[in-house]
Amino acid sequence: MTTAPGRGQDPTRATPTAPDPARPTAPDPARPTAPDPARPTARDLATPTAPDPARDLGPEPAADPAPSRAPARTAAPVTVPVPVPAEELRFMAERLLATVREDIGRADTKAAILLSGALAFLAVVFSGDRALLPDSGPGLALLLLAAALWTAGVLMLVSVVLPRTRIGADRTFLRELTGGPSETALRERLSAPGADATGWLLEQASVHGLVLAAKYRWLRLGVSALALGALLALFSELW
Repeated sequence: MTTAPGRGQDPTRATPTAPDPARPTAPDPARPTAPDPARPTARDLATPTAPDPARDLGPEPAADPAPSRAPARTAAPVTVPVPVPAEELRFMAERLLATVREDIGRADTKAAILLSGALAFLAVVFSGDRALLPDSGPGLALLLLAAALWTAGVLMLVSVVLPRTRIGADRTFLRELTGGPSETALRERLSAPGADATGWLLEQASVHGLVLAAKYRWLRLGVSALALGALLALFSELW
């Protein structure tokens, strides 16, 4: 709809009217239009798009659980030695020395019994009929070897019974006592260990332990020699 031209206006030029919203208007080819962002253009179709890692790779894998820490090891408690009272320490030293002396007495008793039996066996053999003994051949050789072993065993048992005065003689009073010292000399000798009686008792127990070890060593060797000699003597009779 147009209005009549007013005064001073060109009657041939129509006055523009407002566009009708119900009527679509054709686009003006001379006027550029803004591109629709939702509608892809030819350039967008020709350009390859990078894949979306969040959309193409699927759900994100769950993170690895944190490694559990091993329980820390607690240090072992350090035991602090409790000092032993002097009275108890001396009692223990006395008991130790008494025990070693009793073992020495047992070793002497065992050796004496075995020595008596070995000598009695020799007396029975030599007092019997000697015609049963082999006089030649391997039987005689075995008998002579058995006699040598038996003699060695008897001597070893004798060495067990004999007193041991050389072992630890400088750590005991054996040398002073065998020389018949005077009372003054003994007092001077006892003055040094008298200040530490417990240490002197332990020193005596150590020396007696060496004596006990030597006695038992010869006792084992003597018993082994007697047993082997008796076995060879039996073989000589059966040869």
